[in-house]
Amino acid sequence: MEFIKKSSESCYLLYLNIKPNSKKLRIMENGGYLTINLLSKPVKNKANKELISVLKEKLNIASTQIKILSGLKSTNKVIQIEFFKKTDENEIIEKLTK
Repeated sequence: MEFIKKSSESCYLLYLNIKPNSKKLRIMENGGYLTINLLSKPVKNKANKELISVLKEKLNIASTQIKILSGLKSTNKVIQIEFFKKTDENEIIEKLTK
């Protein structure tokens, strides 16, 4: 997939398109990005906090393993996820899109 790239042995980069203030929480593939519709408004970092919470629950990891590398105030974000155990791209995609 184009929205996920391996950056090192245990780190992956996710290229996300965020749509805050949506009526329903949804994750779907959209071209080179993974689109995530969030319920929170993009005010006082609420949408970013919800994004980290959603990724944490979907991937079953700690929030400290997730970093927003770019796009803190943008709808297009690059997220770095560090895994402590060996994980492949297909497993990550399956967890995010189910």
